[in-house]
Amino acid sequence: MKKFVLFTCMMCSMVIHAQRDFGTPVNDELPQKLKELRIAIEVTNFPKQIDPVQIKDTYYWKHNTAILCKESEIQIIEYGAYLFYNDQWNLRKSYPLKEFNKSFGTKKQVIKQAQPYTWVNNWRVDTNLYAGWAMWYFIGVTKDGEKICGYQKIETTDKLLN
Repeated sequence: MKKFVLFTCMMCSMVIHAQRDFGTPVNDELPQKLKELRIAIEVTNFPKQIDPVQIKDTYYWKHNTAILCKESEIQIIEYGAYLFYNDQWNLRKSYPLKEFNKSFGTKKQVIKQAQPYTWVNNWRVDTNLYAGWAMWYFIGVTKDGEKICGYQKIETTDKLLN
């Protein structure tokens, strides 16, 4: 009986700490609210595949996110990130617009035409090491009142750099 209990405890521990697999998104798969909008905001994450570093007991997937609208000045009205799991994009977080100004260096969430804006320390942080997919999205309004969007996917790995 002791061996059975020990074996069961070991198996439970292995299952709890097993590698998570959240799947890989299909290229044309998008959240509904983005499907309905015209893409006019360019979004670039660097790098697109992010390997973590470990500092003490925490993992950091360090990257930055840049945005640009070539055709006109726009005002951002929503931004955030989705995570891909259960075979779909799931909203991780929509950020308060006050944070947009702080992160991207804008005023009143306005992006000037052809001016790049970069969130330098846009990092994923976790105490667990796992790979997955995220997608940063931005929704804005043109001076003509058209609602537009931009987004880009990033892959986070479980391959430690240090």
